[in-house]
Amino acid sequence: MPEPGSPKVPARRGGALFDVEHSIGYLLNRAANIIAARFSDELKVHGVNLQTWRVLAALSYQDQQSLTDLANHTGAELSYLSRSVASAEARGLVARVVSPADKRAFLLTLTPAGQVLVNELTPHGVRIEKTSVTGVPRADVETTLRTLHAIYHNMVDSTDGSAGMNRKLTVARRVRKRRALDDVADAAR
Repeated sequence: MPEPGSPKVPARRGGALFDVEHSIGYLLNRAANIIAARFSDELKVHGVNLQTWRVLAALSYQDQQSLTDLANHTGAELSYLSRSVASAEARGLVARVVSPADKRAFLLTLTPAGQVLVNELTPHGVRIEKTSVTGVPRADVETTLRTLHAIYHNMVDSTDGSAGMNRKLTVARRVRKRRALDDVADAAR
């Protein structure tokens, strides 16, 4: 990593109360926004918005997810996600199926048309991701991925469940707790 003050990392500004150029949260958000903007431009050509892509990609990665699981994978608010899923469903990209574990619940699944669209759009996303790490050694990319996973889990695990907790944290904690219970059940079998 370049040292502060080098051409790649701006020097700290004296007297600033918050140094945005050395803030993990700020830099993650800024990088994510630029990557999303670049990919959004490509998706528009195919009549897809970024949230719909996230739904399709998450279902391609792990099919048959509940809306809560999908919210956790996409980082979306449940209400906003519900509208995106309804739109994808209306376009024939996503379908609802009855959960085998709970006949009162439904799971979301990628339709064949949704899979075709994922197959068509994935190379664009891969190209943009490759562009985003151009010049970054593979070992640094792997370290970054491990670090991002750790940051995510640290933030989810450090919430105390207070009433004012953000809905995204609530969903992430609920999914994490359910997975832990599933792991215990699987170990007992």
